[in-house]
Amino acid sequence: MTVPRGLDARCGACLLYGAIEGLADGLVLIGRDGRIFHINREAARLLGVGEQRLEGTPLGAALAHTGLAALWASAAAEDDPLSADLSWPSGRTVRATASLCRSATGDPIGRALLLRDVTREKTIRVELSDAVARRLVEMGGGREPDGSIPPLTAREHEVLRLLAEGLSNAAIAARLHISVNTVASHLKHLYPKLHVSSRAQAVAFAAAHGIRPSGR
Repeated sequence: MTVPRGLDARCGACLLYGAIEGLADGLVLIGRDGRIFHINREAARLLGVGEQRLEGTPLGAALAHTGLAALWASAAAEDDPLSADLSWPSGRTVRATASLCRSATGDPIGRALLLRDVTREKTIRVELSDAVARRLVEMGGGREPDGSIPPLTAREHEVLRLLAEGLSNAAIAARLHISVNTVASHLKHLYPKLHVSSRAQAVAFAAAHGIRPSGR
């Protein structure tokens, strides 16, 4: 294990970075200058950078995945964590979360990128039975599916399908090459048509009516 340069090699620091290195999830820590401060083994594996030494280089150098690069760019303007489930070239689904890191006094000190392989979880969600989906709609206060889908525009149908993939507004915007505000506008018009009032209810509606992710 290599303790990042500039960090005193004290026992506590070694234990901390040893724990980070052994995480089952990928973790990349980025300083305020936008350069990688530390990247653990799982993150290096998921990003496909192997044994390359990336500490001190801009994060963009490691983001070959278009969707991940778009998520990171969107997160740069957000204080709250931003997440998206992304289809990986290997056929896996990776949940990427970009978040702001703050000091004990609340000052921004950098950002973190967490990468979690959720392929199995995603498969379970996609294979949600119609009966369960109907029950979710009922519990959420939505209308029980009657087997029909209300008239939707082609774009609204695309947005609904991407919602069923578990994508965030930013990820949907990147996939469709539109703005995040446009995605929000589509959702504003889509929910009343589906007789739902939340993202979760819309996803349940999609599952109950056979609207599945494209597998991209």
